[in-house]
Amino acid sequence: MNEIQKANWLELLVDAVNKPGRLLEAYTAFHDYSLGNALLALSQCYSRSLTPGPLNTYKGWQTLGRQVRRGESAITLCMPITAKRRVRVTDSIEEKYEEQVRTMFVYRQFWFVLSQTVGDKPYVQEIPNFDIDTALQKLDITRVEFDALCGNVQGFALRRCIAINPVAQLPYKTMFHEIAHIVLGHTGEQQTMIDGETTPRNLREVEAESVALICCEALGLPGAEYCRGYVQHWLREAKEVPGQCAQRIFVAATAILKAGQRMPEEVACTRTNE
Repeated sequence: MNEIQKANWLELLVDAVNKPGRLLEAYTAFHDYSLGNALLALSQCYSRSLTPGPLNTYKGWQTLGRQVRRGESAITLCMPITAKRRVRVTDSIEEKYEEQVRTMFVYRQFWFVLSQTVGDKPYVQEIPNFDIDTALQKLDITRVEFDALCGNVQGFALRRCIAINPVAQLPYKTMFHEIAHIVLGHTGEQQTMIDGETTPRNLREVEAESVALICCEALGLPGAEYCRGYVQHWLREAKEVPGQCAQRIFVAATAILKAGQRMPEEVACTRTNE
């Protein structure tokens, strides 16, 4: 429990970057949760020889007709807790109070994987499909025509728009990279992020490339190995990575993956209506 409470998101990211297949396994088993929690759950499954799979609370499994085995220890995840407090505000006329809301993240030991349960009623978790157009729509990002004159430019992001070179070497990787720039807030104040073969290494590029790595590997798409080499090289050279950087990467990747999730029945319904 103590080592989980002290979990370092940067360490989880570095571990995932250096171990091919880790992100795909985490996403496949725990896609209902954030990427950070998925990796956290997977690491606990490894350390306790549990089969990675669907997660639920004790009562949650009961409602699905399954029972947690006696003596099983729960999985710990990080969860947000909202707290309210009254704050005194004083102006030149009178003294007032206003309510402030603060969100804190705490670790709670509430969840069990499917392999920790028993029951006559089998449980099979559906794995959602990923649709890039659905993701762009939910994230309010528009794909526009690529009009860069430099042939080395793979893609660019401007405000809430992305453009991908039609002959980009790794189109999936490039698309997730550009989407990440927007989700991470790199294109604020009308800044354009242009990514080519000689893009300089800086923290924003590492954040975007890390998100592209997570998305490509989680979905089993080409481009993850290129991203991995880029991020590994940067991490070896960097003297210090801000503590909040890994959190931002996990949050952005989770937002993109969840925005594009479509359950099989949704896909079937869409095809029927076409």
